[in-house]
Amino acid sequence: MRHQIGRTVGRLLIVGGLFILYQLVAAFVLAPNLIRPQTALANAVWFTVLFGGLLLAVWQIYQRFLKTESPQVYGLRRLDWPVARYMALMVAALVLIQVVSSLLVSWQVTPEAENQTDLIKMMQQSPLPMVLITVVGAPPAEELLFRGLLMHCLPHQDRVGWRVASSILSALLFGLAHTGFDDPLNLAIYVAMGGVFAATYAYTRDLRYDVGLHFLNNFVALFL
Repeated sequence: MRHQIGRTVGRLLIVGGLFILYQLVAAFVLAPNLIRPQTALANAVWFTVLFGGLLLAVWQIYQRFLKTESPQVYGLRRLDWPVARYMALMVAALVLIQVVSSLLVSWQVTPEAENQTDLIKMMQQSPLPMVLITVVGAPPAEELLFRGLLMHCLPHQDRVGWRVASSILSALLFGLAHTGFDDPLNLAIYVAMGGVFAATYAYTRDLRYDVGLHFLNNFVALFL
């Protein structure tokens, strides 16, 4: 029991440190354009080097987390009819969440989330780096952190109860990473979004589906 608690705390500290590293990498991707405009090629190369290194490191840690679990229930899963049907439901859930969020803002029930406001400002200053970060870098990085690592901080992922607990933890911390308790409605939106991603990972047990779903969500939110 003591060993299990120690492992959980240790893994949570690893996830926290990697999340800080993720924030720093995103800042370093943006930094050159805040000093002076860069070419598209320079932006692409700089992004690839920084985010490529980050994703490789986090992926290796994720694989180490998986290898320590017994039995191993997470891995690759082919796209069959049950998965396709489930993914369609999750896409519909994300659309509903985005619609509710837009209505709350347009009806002035709640202001635009600070995270979204900052994103718009940065898009005006550094459009290409922000597109690369938001659409290309963030989906795999955040899914590895909040699903691939965070959900495996808790033990016994072969049991439904523990998967539910880890999904709740993942959704809550995903929400808090994007906004705070002082913005409860937007926090609820982000927690719901994190819940969709966590439920997808718990059901499919294959992180690729989460990354694809997150990519679609960010692409639609950014361009539509």
